[in-house]
Amino acid sequence: MKKICQIQFFLLFIISFLLIPQISHSEQIAIVDRENGDRLTGRWLRATNTHFEIEYNGQVLRLPLKGHRVSFTTDIANVPDRIATDHYDKGQQLLQLELPELAKRKFEAALEEFPLYADAHYQLGLLHKKDGEIEKALVKFRSVLLIDNQKFDLVPILTEIGEAAATAEQYEQTLDAFQLILKHYPEHDSTAAIAYRTGFLLIKDLNDPNAGFDVLYDAVQRFHQSPEHEEAVYLIGLAQAEKGEYQNALSTLKNFANNYPESEWLDDALLKRAVIYLQMGKPDEAINEAKRAGEKSNDSEIIEKVGEVIQATAWNIYTHNLPDTNIQVVVVDGNSLWIGTPKGIAQIVTDHTGKWRASEAVALLINEHLPTVPDVRSIAVDETSVWVGTRNQGILHYNRQNNQVRNYTLADGFPSNWIRDIELDDEEVWFATDAGVVRWELASGSQTHYRGNSSVADDIYSIALTPESVWAGTADANIAFFDRRSENWQQRSFVDIDRNTQIVRFEVINEKMLFSWYNADESENGFFLANWDGSNGESYPIITGFTEKELLSNIYVTGQAGKSAKRNNANEDDTKPLHLQVWAAMNDSVTIYDSRLSDFIGIIKYPEIVLSDAVVQCIAVDRNRAWIGTSKGMLTIEKEKLSQTVEE
Repeated sequence: MKKICQIQFFLLFIISFLLIPQISHSEQIAIVDRENGDRLTGRWLRATNTHFEIEYNGQVLRLPLKGHRVSFTTDIANVPDRIATDHYDKGQQLLQLELPELAKRKFEAALEEFPLYADAHYQLGLLHKKDGEIEKALVKFRSVLLIDNQKFDLVPILTEIGEAAATAEQYEQTLDAFQLILKHYPEHDSTAAIAYRTGFLLIKDLNDPNAGFDVLYDAVQRFHQSPEHEEAVYLIGLAQAEKGEYQNALSTLKNFANNYPESEWLDDALLKRAVIYLQMGKPDEAINEAKRAGEKSNDSEIIEKVGEVIQATAWNIYTHNLPDTNIQVVVVDGNSLWIGTPKGIAQIVTDHTGKWRASEAVALLINEHLPTVPDVRSIAVDETSVWVGTRNQGILHYNRQNNQVRNYTLADGFPSNWIRDIELDDEEVWFATDAGVVRWELASGSQTHYRGNSSVADDIYSIALTPESVWAGTADANIAFFDRRSENWQQRSFVDIDRNTQIVRFEVINEKMLFSWYNADESENGFFLANWDGSNGESYPIITGFTEKELLSNIYVTGQAGKSAKRNNANEDDTKPLHLQVWAAMNDSVTIYDSRLSDFIGIIKYPEIVLSDAVVQCIAVDRNRAWIGTSKGMLTIEKEKLSQTVEE
């Protein structure tokens, strides 16, 4: 019987050597289980065909192979107890008998007894992998590496898993496998190739340029001699542009072009530099880079995009010096623009050429007044104040005379903290909220709330003020009219606006009231123009025949007074505005309607090559220039570039 046991222990010892994966060259701790149940733990030294040696309590022990079982670890805390070891040994035996399901149960029993049993995690990982259960296999291999990443070389196994997953377009599994290699085997011979593959995967297949940038940037710094270096530098430049790091992107792509003048991506890199210059509001530089791209390319698609860049220079495009490129409101204030975004407000100083410079002092004061940055949805300004309406943070009021900011919320008597629109005149400020309309008298500070009756709905989106009236609109066709003399509200309806029409935005221009609208049922949108009291109104459709609600609903209008030619009668005031020019910004283009000509006088598409899939969200007009806020930045264009037919 003793001889049989010795043979079993000897076989277990040999099997353990055969099944243990290649271990690293760092110091290994040997766990020797003897036939009588004793256990010796010491530093592994060497082995022959018949004996092995360990360092035990400062002495070198030379022990025969027969009658001993040896396992290895790099951390004594990870040494399993005898019960866990017995379960593991039985699992190994069942594997030899080709009973993998029973073996799984024994390995799982070993882990129940000792959760840090790396060998049991490893064997279960192999079995899950063999069964095609890749997610479970990765969980087990991750546990192995967390417990003892020096004992096992899992690079070949993880690489195989990652490659197979990539072939099957299971990119998340590929990413998991490759990231385990990068984390636990940073100095492995395969790390360079895996680092580049991971970065490419994140950027090209998983559309995560931020994470891909970090991986690739580290790869090009550490492994700049790798053949993948060329493509990686190109993609880093693209990722920097995507992150809004325009100067870094320009520099990276310039270095790429200089270092790889024969690269297959050279024309793309030059074209990207052109687009970046457009985004920075530098049309001359954009044209130069676009022409270089065209000269270097035989690709018809690149050449077509070169033409798009040149056409796009009709626009100025601004994405810098903003807290966020998602522009939700814009207001003209002399030579300044006040711009509201989900991450706060910006004040931009402009001039007649459309130059763009951030004035940060007041914006910073407003943005830092609350514990969290305000999500700005509406702005109104005059000589003494800046009123900022937010989503769920109430109103921020900046007093220009004492340079102070104050926040007004529910605690101050407001019916809601969501302020959708603000309009003011010399005596009052009016607020549109999701809980009705608020009237604030500036002299006394008193508030009046109008909501929830037959004339004023709760859910107000936009308001407009005239000297005699207040107009308030909801997301549907409900329009409320407030007579400021009688202080009575009433519902208004118009012949051209049916009940399925939804109101987008009110505006007042000189002696006219207008609002934009859309009707999904009729597949059209447009604007309505009338006198201050709503008389002599007419609706002007713009888009017809489109079924996509987003194309219809994103329509914002504003305008300015045009000037007529000199009159024949010298006594007449030749500077009096006789007609209106209504700017209508839609989701793909902007147009102008001239009331004197009773026609639209021009239309121009947005620069798709720079702002693909952008959503228009607001418009303001400053002299003969329109500022159009989108979900991807600010556009500005001069009227002359739409049409040369308007007589000034």
